Amino acid sequence: MNGRRFFPLIILIVFVIPGHAIAQNGLGTEPRTSATMRDNLIRSFQADSKRGTSIFYTQAYKSHGRRVEFHGSIFGDIEDVKVDGCELKIKSELVDLYSGSISNNLAGRTQSKYVSSIRFKLTAKMAADLKIVAARPVRQLPVGTNAICSGTRQCTLIWIKLRTAAPVIQLTEITNDVTDYDGEVKDFDGTVDQFFLPVSSIDAGSELIAEMRAFAEICAT
Repeated sequence: MNGRRFFPLIILIVFVIPGHAIAQNGLGTEPRTSATMRDNLIRSFQADSKRGTSIFYTQAYKSHGRRVEFHGSIFGDIEDVKVDGCELKIKSELVDLYSGSISNNLAGRTQSKYVSSIRFKLTAKMAADLKIVAARPVRQLPVGTNAICSGTRQCTLIWIKLRTAAPVIQLTEITNDVTDYDGEVKDFDGTVDQFFLPVSSIDAGSELIAEMRAFAEICAT
């Protein structure tokens, strides 16, 4: 054999199970569970609540023969979110801070607060129907008050529109804007088939919708 020594050739074949080796290296993504999706959803709502949305306006109109002129700002945000199973409880708020005059009488700085609390079961169908809209806060700036707003949105706020086929959204509305009454009043307590949640921007609303759809998908399984 000319003094040569031969060694057997050993071929090592490694089979990689997708995801398994990655997880061992600590590079795996967080598993999609209802708990993680719920936490992601709550965090997204909490992040947007710190930003809120606002408009600044002036308005002039006649009411009962009197000239009314006001200027102010409207701020909206989501105050609180709770998740129990597939049920969401969301509290939102609009604050109207204004001053002006009625006829020749000056109206000092006034703050009106509109608090809405909704409760509903988030289904895949409801999540699929979520959409972003730009709309005027009609209760604070109704048509006919000739409101003019600064910026490019022209008196509109950004909202997430929730819609259901039947009135299954439980809604409670509390305000303090009742004339000659100093205190909060429950304006409404019942069920509705649509509701608008104020959000800080289109991008923020899109992120929240994506999180709600992901949560609805895994919550139903």
